[in-house]
Amino acid sequence: MMPMFFMLMILGGIRHPLISASLGLLYVVSRYFYFVGYATGDPQNRLNGGKYGFLALMGLIFCTISFGVNLLLA
Repeated sequence: MMPMFFMLMILGGIRHPLISASLGLLYVVSRYFYFVGYATGDPQNRLNGGKYGFLALMGLIFCTISFGVNLLLA
């Protein structure tokens, strides 16, 4: 997941730097809570705070798509 996250952060951050930075922070914090829940051994605890990481990735995907469309139309 990290290579995809880094590429989405870099490419999406060219067009939308503040949005990408805030989504990146949300992703990092949610991954921390995912790993804390993972360490408990109960599978249900993984998604308590970790479910927001997928939302952050989706936002980064939209930022990257916006950057790509802007390059094609410019």
